[in-house]
Amino acid sequence: MKSALTTSLQAEDQAVKSRFEKAESLLGDKLPSNSQPMASTPEVKEQSPERVIRDSFTLPSGDYELIAAIRQRCLNSAFNATKSEVIRAGLHALLEMPEEELIRIISNLEKVKTGRPITKNINS
Repeated sequence: MKSALTTSLQAEDQAVKSRFEKAESLLGDKLPSNSQPMASTPEVKEQSPERVIRDSFTLPSGDYELIAAIRQRCLNSAFNATKSEVIRAGLHALLEMPEEELIRIISNLEKVKTGRPITKNINS
């Protein structure tokens, strides 16, 4: 049991090292232009964080590919953006958009069925 645990821990350490090496190779010496060394004391925010709400959405696979492409563009600029951040940024961009363009873009979206697909019971 001890040897299995040791082997597992060593494999995990190697996997972590591999991920760091991959990240370093992607980012290289790129740092965002606005990045500065971390200060010795972090800033304290005066306001409390906004409450977050979990929800679920139905998206076509093509939209997931768009999210992945945008995330890759961010990584190419040495910035890691989560899927949530990409979606939130898109919402802010839509909010600033003129109404005519907003309506044009939304009306051109593929319509998708909402809800979960019906599952067939094999035992019936």
